[in-house]
Amino acid sequence: MTSYYQMFKQHEEVIVDRVINALQSQIPTYGSMPRDDVRKRVIAGLDPYACDLDSDKPQAFPDYWRQTSYLRAQQGIPIGAFLEVLLVSTDIMIKSLREAYSDSTDDQINVIEKGHQITTAAIAGVYEGFQQHKDEIISSQTYALAEVSSPIVPVYEGVLVLPLIGSIDSMRAGQIMESLLESINSYSADVVILDITGVPVIDTGVANYLLQAARAARLLGSTVVLVGIGAEIAQTIVQLGIDLTGIITRANLQSGIEYALDLQGLAIRPR
Repeated sequence: MTSYYQMFKQHEEVIVDRVINALQSQIPTYGSMPRDDVRKRVIAGLDPYACDLDSDKPQAFPDYWRQTSYLRAQQGIPIGAFLEVLLVSTDIMIKSLREAYSDSTDDQINVIEKGHQITTAAIAGVYEGFQQHKDEIISSQTYALAEVSSPIVPVYEGVLVLPLIGSIDSMRAGQIMESLLESINSYSADVVILDITGVPVIDTGVANYLLQAARAARLLGSTVVLVGIGAEIAQTIVQLGIDLTGIITRANLQSGIEYALDLQGLAIRPR
C-alpha cells in the first residue's frame, strides 16, 4: 500500500518551500515574518495532513487547526486570514503530491479526494476553534455583567447589602450564591440584606434561589433579611403559595438596615 506520509517526507523540502513562498507573497503577516519561523509553522501544519492521508479516519489535521485557530482567535487574527493560510497550504500540498505520483492515476485521484475531505474537516475545525473563543468571551462578559448587576455592599461592620437587579435564572443564581458566600466569609458578616426592589418577577424558581441563599448564609452564621417586596410581588407570592419561612422580611432597605443594626444592639438616631 502506498504511504502518502513517506512520499511527503521524500519531497518535504520542496513542498514546504513552495508553501512558504506562497504565504510570504500572498499574506502580509507572513511576508513580514522570518522565513525560519514560517517554516516551523508550515511543517507543523503539513505533517498531520500527510499523516491523515494514510488514515481511514482523518483527525490529526483538523485537530491541529482547531487548536491553532483557538490560539489565533485569542491573538485577534481574523478568521478569513486564517482560513486563507489553510487553503493556500493544502492546495499546494495536493498539487505537489499529485506531481510526485505522476505515474499513478489512482494515487493522484486518491490524494485529491482524500485531501479535499481532510481540508473540509480542517475548515470546520477552524470555525470550532474561533467559536470556542467567542463563547468564552460571551461567558466571561455575562459573568462580569452579573457581578456588576449584583454588587455586594458592606454598609456597616458585619452588615452586607446585596441589591438584586433584573431577572434571575439558574446560572445567575449560582453566581450570586457564590459571590454572597465569599463575601460573608470575607467580611465576617452577621446580617445579609437581600434587596429585590429591582427584580421584576418573582416565581417559584426565584423564590427557591432566595431560600437556598438564605439556608447557605445561615450555615455560615449569617442572618438573611429580604427587603423590597412590592405589592404585586407580594400578591404573586401568596397566589403561588411560595413559603418564605426562615427568611426575615422588611418593607424596604431602610427598614432592613435598621433591623440589622438592632440585632447588633445599634440604632440610627437623629442628632
